[in-house]
Amino acid sequence: MVTQAYRTAVVVSFLILLSCAYSFRGSLPESIKSVQVEQFRSTVTEYGLEQDITALVTESIVRDGRLSIDNDNPDVRITGSVSYFSRTAVTYTSGEDVEQYKLEIRVVVSMGNAVGNEYIIRDETVSEWLLYDPSEESLDSARARLVTQVSDAVVRRCLSGW
Repeated sequence: MVTQAYRTAVVVSFLILLSCAYSFRGSLPESIKSVQVEQFRSTVTEYGLEQDITALVTESIVRDGRLSIDNDNPDVRITGSVSYFSRTAVTYTSGEDVEQYKLEIRVVVSMGNAVGNEYIIRDETVSEWLLYDPSEESLDSARARLVTQVSDAVVRRCLSGW
């Protein structure tokens, strides 16, 4: 004989399990299944940032797995432009040599329907920065870390931020 308390406990347990279900789609609408990552542009003099970011954003979307890359007939397009890049000395040794540099980057990103002018994200700035010690890491290595950080932030913003 099943008591009312037992039935209630079973129903409550079932409802709790349902509420804990996880969706791999996150906050993406069901209608969005494919994306085109257009070549990013740049208004800064640091050569190659736009190519590196385009490649890393594309790789990150593929690795994420929620959307497929489709350059012929995508549901949405991601566009972006590097709007700022700087390397600034922030700390010095007693001999006035640079001890740490700050690298900073800003990327303006949009994500919109492939057809029409509807935007999910429009001209939003994604910024990242880091500090590096030139005696322990090269500028190229620090730059690569920063580009990876901003690319990951762009993908997070496009896939999860709305």
